Amino acid sequence: MTKEALSEIEHGDEIVYFMRSATGLSPKDTRLFWMGDQLISYDKFDGLQSAMIGLLNSGLSGFSLGHSDIGGYTAVNEPIIPKYLRDKQLLHRWIEMTTFSDPIMRSHPSSAPDTNF
Repeated sequence: MTKEALSEIEHGDEIVYFMRSATGLSPKDTRLFWMGDQLISYDKFDGLQSAMIGLLNSGLSGFSLGHSDIGGYTAVNEPIIPKYLRDKQLLHRWIEMTTFSDPIMRSHPSSAPDTNF
């Protein structure tokens, strides 16, 4: 739908858009894929490591251009449950990964910008 809409406007072929969900046929119609809202952590299930795994697997599956939010997105700073807050080191590691793996660099202030580096 996005590709069709952009084909109807002037310079639509110059616009880069990204998608989060797809099918096996999507690479021919989508220019860039997004790994989703990762947790602000090094976690392999939903953090920095999961973003790298997603990028590697998507590339092998034909989704050649993908990216993640630098530093992750989902922050947790509530009493009782584990806290997930971005520190300087995590942000730097994510920048390093993105520098060598993603076609674009896109940061995000996170879901709790006042409590994250």
